[in-house]
Amino acid sequence: MITALWTSASGLLSQQVAVDAISNNIANVDTTGYKKNTTQFQDLFYRRANSLGEFEPETSSRTGISIGTGVRISATQKLFDQGRLEQTDNPLDLAIDGEGFFRVLLADGTPAYTRDGGFHVDKSGQLMTPQGYRLDPAIKIPEGASGITVYPDGKVSVATKTGELKEVGRITLFKADNPTGLLAIGENLFLPTVAVGKMVEKVPASDGVGTLDQGFVEGSNVDLADEMTQLVIAQRAYQLNSRALKSADDMLGIATNIRG
Repeated sequence: MITALWTSASGLLSQQVAVDAISNNIANVDTTGYKKNTTQFQDLFYRRANSLGEFEPETSSRTGISIGTGVRISATQKLFDQGRLEQTDNPLDLAIDGEGFFRVLLADGTPAYTRDGGFHVDKSGQLMTPQGYRLDPAIKIPEGASGITVYPDGKVSVATKTGELKEVGRITLFKADNPTGLLAIGENLFLPTVAVGKMVEKVPASDGVGTLDQGFVEGSNVDLADEMTQLVIAQRAYQLNSRALKSADDMLGIATNIRG
């Protein structure tokens, strides 16, 4: 009976984490470049019992009856499916249509990666993220330039004061061997881990990476209908685990109140 209490409790705790992940997805349904989280479950170890319900020692060679001891969260995983492209008509907004990440430099110089292409130009002419992180490789817009054009292959050109077109650089993308190994740190940023493999720099529209769409940003890839469905499933699972916990408690109460 005590085993049933702990088994049900493990289900309650796991479903709470699942609801937390779903809630975070729903909260970020309008976050630029956000990638949804999924929760993965794993069953806990099994205890063996004989036909009388007595638990066997771990060294026992008899198969007997296997009784599970519950569930736990094994991992949370980012899904890097393409988000919808949202038109802004801002020439500094860039969306990646396909695979790849922009690389930016954090305040301490650490490279980080993002799908959020809502850039702006700082006072020195550098392309920056809304949080103030510089795009890497750097793109500098000359003072007084106008008519910024970003081509699908990443080339950036501007119109000079004389009206001539001048190429000022190329925006490159970075492709991860295993993007699910990236660590989300907030502000739409990811850091590579050992599970990622290599972050390879590539020219947009080549070698399996996406193209750049100027005047667009990539929206969240959260599907509200799917998230609400998952929320109902998690809620029902939590409810059933709660009932199992109460049933085990009631049975335990009956057993302790038996009079000989």
